[in-house]
Amino acid sequence: MNPLEALIQPQYVIPTLRVLAKRDWSSKLLTRSLAPFNPLDPRRYVDPYAMYEEIRPHGPVYHHGRLDEWIITGFAEGEEALRADVSVDRSAVLDVVSPYKNVSSDTMDLFTSLLLTVDPPRHSRLRGLVSRAFTPRAVAALEPTVVEVASELLDDLPSALQAGAQGQQVDITERFGSQLPIYVIGDLLGLPREHRQRLKQLSDVIARFVDPLTGFDPGEMDRAVDELKAVFDVEIERRRKTPSDDMLSALVEAEEDGDRLNNTELHSMILLLMVAGHETTTGLIGNAVYWMDQYRGARQMLIEEPGLMTNAVEEFLRFDSPVQATDRKVVEEVTIGGHLIPKGGSITVLLGAANRDPRLFDRPNELLVDRESPRSLSFGHGIHHCIGAALARMETRVALTALLERYPDYGVDRDGVRWKRSITLRGPSVLPITLG
Repeated sequence: MNPLEALIQPQYVIPTLRVLAKRDWSSKLLTRSLAPFNPLDPRRYVDPYAMYEEIRPHGPVYHHGRLDEWIITGFAEGEEALRADVSVDRSAVLDVVSPYKNVSSDTMDLFTSLLLTVDPPRHSRLRGLVSRAFTPRAVAALEPTVVEVASELLDDLPSALQAGAQGQQVDITERFGSQLPIYVIGDLLGLPREHRQRLKQLSDVIARFVDPLTGFDPGEMDRAVDELKAVFDVEIERRRKTPSDDMLSALVEAEEDGDRLNNTELHSMILLLMVAGHETTTGLIGNAVYWMDQYRGARQMLIEEPGLMTNAVEEFLRFDSPVQATDRKVVEEVTIGGHLIPKGGSITVLLGAANRDPRLFDRPNELLVDRESPRSLSFGHGIHHCIGAALARMETRVALTALLERYPDYGVDRDGVRWKRSITLRGPSVLPITLG
């Protein structure tokens, strides 16, 4: 390895980018030097789509020489990349990059056993064992619970009102968008409700693991993982002795040809539900609430035609995805969009950009809740398509329908909105609204 190759190794590049991005002057310098794509451009948090339009003229598949990364902004090319012979195994990077290399071996084992981070044949085995817990019938059976939880949370909103810039306001993300998914996941797993708030706090800590350029405290991460495991070990043991009608029991009892999930795999599946199921649905609900305020005509259409909400959820996913990017490592050289990507090459699919591909969508940068057959890559594609996609869709449909029924005239304080600082996840971390 020559000195130049050594300098672009992940153990050097990622921590350096992380430090530079925290300084205003160096962040601007970084954006100029990495044009047309700086993964840590601060604009990405508030409005990533303007940045995507700067990349798009370079083609749907673009090799970023300074990052040595293949950037994909095209929809068809994104599908092609996600179903190609590619790997999601990040263990080689995690073993050498801070702060990942500083977490305990138990924490690392848990994250490297996630469905998101394992390749076939292990991925095929794990998905086969747990897929029956996410059937359409299982998701449909949860809908009455989701309706009930949404109603309870909306009942509580007036009590949370506080003085704001535009009168009495409530943070809809804190009091509704982030609460609904964690309550639903808790009910899904059959957890006592007194655990819910603490599990949300732990989920917020653990979610930082998925953003390599954000960073976290490894000691805090270990403690959060250990506490989460301790809570669920008690519940797992109960299900082994006395199974009940919940997903945790289904995961404990999941079996195929005599094969079952081991303890680490069980913990990993629960972790995936807690973090991926919580963070992405919270982001999707928040994004939709924000944009329905910007597109008042679309909101009125949904009030007058509530049956349109199912289609609208697909359009919300297309228009502002709660997951903006996903990366892959090429296992064997592959051709994507006419470009030969060598073995070992790195690919980043910008899902948010692909979802607005002007070659596929008419008026791609407009929210059209009655768009005919809206499509998106927001839940991925191929073997790693999100296993909980149907659940996230149902939760969002129920949540938005209930909100519009109860508070059709809500208004967003746009100056008070704060967005997640994440290169992977997108959504408002603070979303103040007046109830109307």
